Amino acid sequence: MKPVLTIWLLLLCLTATRSFAQNNDKDTTIRPPIQLKTVQIIQYNFYKDSLAFRDDYAKELTFRRPKWYEVYQGMSVNINALYKVTQYKKNKKKIAFRNMLLNKEQEMFVSRVYTPSLVNKVTQLDGDSLKLFMQRYTPDYSFLKNASDYDIYAEIKKQYLVFLKTRDSLPPQP
Repeated sequence: MKPVLTIWLLLLCLTATRSFAQNNDKDTTIRPPIQLKTVQIIQYNFYKDSLAFRDDYAKELTFRRPKWYEVYQGMSVNINALYKVTQYKKNKKKIAFRNMLLNKEQEMFVSRVYTPSLVNKVTQLDGDSLKLFMQRYTPDYSFLKNASDYDIYAEIKKQYLVFLKTRDSLPPQP
C-alpha cells in the first residue's frame, strides 16, 4: 500500500476514536428514574360479569323463532312476520348461537365454583394429577347450581376415591 494512503487511514481512525471518546461522556450521565403508570387490579366478580354478559347479548339470548299464527292479523298478513318465519336457516343459526351463549355462561359458572384451589384443599392433589382429575371429574352445571358447599366437597371426595383406584390404569396423556 502507498504510504500516503496508510497515513490517511490512520488519521481517519484517530479522529473517529476521539469523537467516540467525546460522545462516551453523554452515555454516563445520570438519568432520572422512570415513573411507571399505576395499575388498578379489580377483583373478579362472577355475578357482575354475568350481568354484563347478559346485557351485551340480550338480543341474542332472548331470540324466539316467530310462530306461524303470528303472521295473520285479522284478515291481513304481516309480510315482515311471514318473511321472518320462513327464514329457516337464519332462525336455526340464531337458536344455535343462543344455545352456545347459554353453554358458555354455564361453563363460566362451573369454572368459578370448581376451582383448582378448592380441589387441592379437598384432595391435596397438585400439578398434572390435579389437572387430570379436574378434566376427568368436572361436575355438571345443574349439580353445582343446586348443591351446597358440603355437597360439592362430598362429591369431590367421592370422585377422588374413584380417581385413586383408576389412576394407575389410565393411559398416559399426550
